[in-house]
Amino acid sequence: MMEETSTQNIDRRIQKAAEAFQFLKNTTVTERAEFMNAVADQIEVLGVELLEVTHQETSLPLARLIGEKARTVGQWRSYAKAVASGIYTEARIDLAQPEKQKGDLRKYNVGIGPVVVFGASNFPFAFSTAGGDTASAIGAGCPVIIKAHPAHPKTSQIMADAITAVVKAFGWPEGVFSHITGTSYEIGGYLTQHEDIRAVAFTGSFNGGKALFDIANSRENPIPVFAEMGSINPVFAFQNLLENKAEALAKEYSTSLTLGAGQFCTNPGVFIALKGKALDRFINALKEEIQNVAPATMLHKGILESFEKNRNIATEQTDIEIIASSNTDAENDQGSASVIKTNAKTFLNNPVLSEEVFGPFGIVVACETDEEIMKIAQQLKGQLTITIAATDEDVRNNPILINILKDKCGRLLFNGMPTGVEVVYAMQHGGPFPSTTDSRFTSVGPDAVKRFVRPVSFQNWPDEFLPDELKNGNPLQISRMVDGVMNSESLKLQTT
Repeated sequence: MMEETSTQNIDRRIQKAAEAFQFLKNTTVTERAEFMNAVADQIEVLGVELLEVTHQETSLPLARLIGEKARTVGQWRSYAKAVASGIYTEARIDLAQPEKQKGDLRKYNVGIGPVVVFGASNFPFAFSTAGGDTASAIGAGCPVIIKAHPAHPKTSQIMADAITAVVKAFGWPEGVFSHITGTSYEIGGYLTQHEDIRAVAFTGSFNGGKALFDIANSRENPIPVFAEMGSINPVFAFQNLLENKAEALAKEYSTSLTLGAGQFCTNPGVFIALKGKALDRFINALKEEIQNVAPATMLHKGILESFEKNRNIATEQTDIEIIASSNTDAENDQGSASVIKTNAKTFLNNPVLSEEVFGPFGIVVACETDEEIMKIAQQLKGQLTITIAATDEDVRNNPILINILKDKCGRLLFNGMPTGVEVVYAMQHGGPFPSTTDSRFTSVGPDAVKRFVRPVSFQNWPDEFLPDELKNGNPLQISRMVDGVMNSESLKLQTT
């Protein structure tokens, strides 16, 4: 049982975070990058104890956890490299032009203030206490208050201790990083509405993310909530490709659908195609694949209960046909894979079928005409991903549909399946509402730092008092835009 954190304790942590923000505002991108690399080193040396504790708490296999730990270390290092390069300061300098009575203007990005990060259950390393939200907020110059996920409290504490050790080693203020535990929903609400909190990062259910969003926007001083809330990640299969590789596509879809017991936010929940012999071949192959998928232990009892409830609700709708389910009986805490089929008219008229079922569950939608596929595309809510399973010819023949789908997602795939999110600059892990609360940003990749900065402009300031990012000598040697031209050179100007 986790100890509940009192509101007095929370207030004290937030006050320390507000004080630490004043310190972090005066750190350079180089100093923060050094800190981030030290956190990566600290996590990297965590050994078997961490993996065994997390395995016991989450039931995730050790091989998966080893890979996720490496990803987490890589996140801190890649974000640190990006921060050190200065790209997120977006330094802009427009030099004075006295002959035009134009003053000297210089602008750069600074951290927005203390950030509350809510740990996610499905990635206990990469999206939780020491995950990408924490790394990107600190990289931006923002103190972090982490609300530990109650499904893996011991894992969270180990990771929190690793970050705290680096804070102490650097001699930075205690409030740079705080770890709050507890199972009460009220804790999240209290953190979000506190006047000294300046942003929230959340990965989880729609209900949880939307509740935090509403709290944040009802404040006297509203703040951004960067919530990633899930998605059905539809796959649109076009006829030419389906006819050529129905069986192979069924295997790809099944593998992605059931990966990690379906507990990925990019799990491809809906498969859409024209009815006919090619789709029949796909369904027959998919049936065989799903039947051979053994039930898997889910992350915690709450996720299992939610999965079974939502799966049963979808399955009990009218005009639904069960295609297949696992041939192996599920044991305690295990989720069993299953897939159902419906027609386009039913899918379009029943919003229940467009809701995410978090777990190994899929829906095949058989359409009578291309017009029905178009209607589904037009009606889709915002998604993290949409996959186009197609040949080049299919894409050439469907420009209007492709353009509509571009407006519906953050990441548009050409073949392949959406699970396996890469931590790189070009990754977009975010999409139109309701998949996230702000489609302009990503929660994966170095660009995640952008969520936690805001611009500040300095007019006619003496060089001595400018931040290093904007000084004439460019002591950090970052790339800056000077009078509309990008360069990393120092400015040979007379200082006053």
